[in-house]
Amino acid sequence: MKRSALKFGIVSVPYNVGSKGLSIEKGSEALRKAGIIAALRHLSEVEDFGDLKASLPAPDCSDPKLLNSNQVETLCRAMADKLKEVVAAGCLPLVIGGDCSLAMGVVEGLRSSTRQIGMVYMDAHGDFNTPETTPSGIIGGMDVAIVAGRGPKRLAAMFGYSPLVPEENIVLYGVRDLDRLEAEALAASKVRVYSRSQIRAQGAENVAGEALRYLESKCDGVYLHVDLDVLDVSVFSAQGLSVPDGLSKEEFQRTVRVFVASGKLCGLAFMVFDAAKDADGSQAEKIVGLITGVLKQSVQEQ
Repeated sequence: MKRSALKFGIVSVPYNVGSKGLSIEKGSEALRKAGIIAALRHLSEVEDFGDLKASLPAPDCSDPKLLNSNQVETLCRAMADKLKEVVAAGCLPLVIGGDCSLAMGVVEGLRSSTRQIGMVYMDAHGDFNTPETTPSGIIGGMDVAIVAGRGPKRLAAMFGYSPLVPEENIVLYGVRDLDRLEAEALAASKVRVYSRSQIRAQGAENVAGEALRYLESKCDGVYLHVDLDVLDVSVFSAQGLSVPDGLSKEEFQRTVRVFVASGKLCGLAFMVFDAAKDADGSQAEKIVGLITGVLKQSVQEQ
């Protein structure tokens, strides 16, 4: 279905299936309490599709190299179905909350509107481990590899095909913390990596523009995935797994603005909000301000 310009369809995710020891399942509720829906409605048309819902099986952590894969698969399937509903309503999907292991379901849901998807993955980490290389077994550290067709077939081909996105259609942006084996795998892959140091040296708008031009030549639409730990802790501290020297507020907003203003987006996600680190709600308010700040100018430019 044809989508009117920047009509957002909001889906919130009150689950944490692909990480451990965090309160990510409460992040979307924190953003709702901070007024994200009302703030977005001041900018553009918004349809609220509510919380993602799924009947999850009991967690299975029997395989220390692939923790909780049954819940990850179930939730990804639910996410795919939900986003197909959002797309069918003519909305641009905007996912808030949850963890990065949902990337497989997001991509599948977006395929109902976009034949060749490019994925821009903003994260402090590469999330390019597999069960053979992972130091933790957490699927939230493997999802980019799984999207690219690597890792366990149960997840990589859960929708009947693999890869979900070809390696050459994937861009990592803002990376600054890679495991050794993960770094080696990325270096040997076709994934394009824009490190934190490269963004600092060349400027956020320049690097984002280069990434956009690269994907535009290959893809019909772009999915922008944001793990909030891409930000520096001075900008946002309720991160799941913080790493020093993240993007500044200005770098983040300039980057996101490039992709939103391009008109090429087929979906956005802002994930990994650890609500336990935001007792007074101030961090949720910061994220609402960041998101609406960048979208406000982009809406005005279209």
